[in-house]
Amino acid sequence: MDEDAGMETGESAENGWIESARRGDLAAFSRLVLSHQVAVRAFLRTRLRRKHEAEDLAQETFVTAWRRISDCDPERPFGPWLRGIAEKHLLNHLRKFRAEPIGGDEALQMMLDRESESSVPESDLIAALGECIERVDSGSRELLIARYTEGRSMDELCERSGSKHSAVTMKLHRLRMALAACVEAKLNRIGT
Repeated sequence: MDEDAGMETGESAENGWIESARRGDLAAFSRLVLSHQVAVRAFLRTRLRRKHEAEDLAQETFVTAWRRISDCDPERPFGPWLRGIAEKHLLNHLRKFRAEPIGGDEALQMMLDRESESSVPESDLIAALGECIERVDSGSRELLIARYTEGRSMDELCERSGSKHSAVTMKLHRLRMALAACVEAKLNRIGT
């Protein structure tokens, strides 16, 4: 009798595990996890700075794979299907935790960068900004102070004002744009 006749190849064993897992066999799914966990963790680890984030996303990947195992085609390789799930979790994670610029507005930041390269003294910039802030109505001034001086979160600002997140962010955006235009106009008058 041929010794290899009773042994499954790696690919056919994996196909069997997928079929068993699709029928609810957790032990078969565990074998799939064991055979792919290093590759999934490596895939995520090379794309994230923090090791614990990669570990968390790997776990989320395997939980999602278990929940969606019925979507997996046992005739196709399991690894790419699993990496697809990992990639979706990674993209969602990166979108969710994307760093936001402190100023919150690229146009204002560009203007500030341009101004910082100019020969305008910082004291003139601060004085112009102070004058512009004084011209803003008291409710808007309180919003600016709460956000940029006190460092209040958007959730706190929404709760405090009773407004929706989108309304508060739009108001802050408009205020920043108005302040930028005001500061620029004041600096132009000083420079002429």
